Amino acid sequence: MERGARLDAQEAALDALLAALGIEVRTEPDERVAALDARAPGYAQYHRIGHKRQAAYRHLAEDRAAARTHYGPVLDALLADDDLSSPCWLAQVLVAAGGRRRLQEELVAAVEGGAPLRQACAVGAWRWADAPYGDLAERFRAARREAARHAADPWVHERLAGSAAP
Repeated sequence: MERGARLDAQEAALDALLAALGIEVRTEPDERVAALDARAPGYAQYHRIGHKRQAAYRHLAEDRAAARTHYGPVLDALLADDDLSSPCWLAQVLVAAGGRRRLQEELVAAVEGGAPLRQACAVGAWRWADAPYGDLAERFRAARREAARHAADPWVHERLAGSAAP
């Protein structure tokens, strides 16, 4: 899956979450961002996504009831975030809203039966779920191996098969 398509999916999921929360995020034009985007196409979108993610996180971290109410859209945004470190923000919200076990069960389910992007993003989010449950960790490893065997997209395959850690 191409980076541009992944960014589009991530921004769409965040836009849906922000719309559900009634939050509008505006980013002002920034010459530095434009210069970086000229050298690394997609940077402006990546930068905008970061602002949207933080706006959602700040709102949800302050309002646990909203996090519980919008658990599904938050999970959708998490499962569209292919970055290595940024899933920590939405994972924190989901752990606070539903508990670690619930989040881990959702991540296992995403790897077991989700679309390729959701599978790959669940792998990236797993470490942020702070997985203390051995039964779920074993299910996660098995689902990850199985999904990697069937992954047609090289990027998805690499994410699923990447490391031996759960």
